[in-house]
Amino acid sequence: MGKQGSAIVSIGLGAAILYLGAHAVTGHQGLLAYVDLQAQEHALEQRVEALEAERAALEARAARMRPETLDLDYLDERARLTLAAGDREELVFTLDR
Repeated sequence: MGKQGSAIVSIGLGAAILYLGAHAVTGHQGLLAYVDLQAQEHALEQRVEALEAERAALEARAARMRPETLDLDYLDERARLTLAAGDREELVFTLDR
């Protein structure tokens, strides 16, 4: 093999390295896909935390309504809010959370 054959091999190897490098960055399992998956994972973890907090709040509300731990003030509050009931002499203030 002369200089021309050696140059062809070098160009071929360079092209293969360039192709594999580009695929490592932009491919299906490349660096950009990895970064995107990390962002998706972070968003899903935040969603799970929010759902767990919501579940805990709902469980606390349910616990206040069980017969063995019935909170009469809470029951009265929920009934008034749900039914929009009150006495003519009462002023009702609702606060947004």
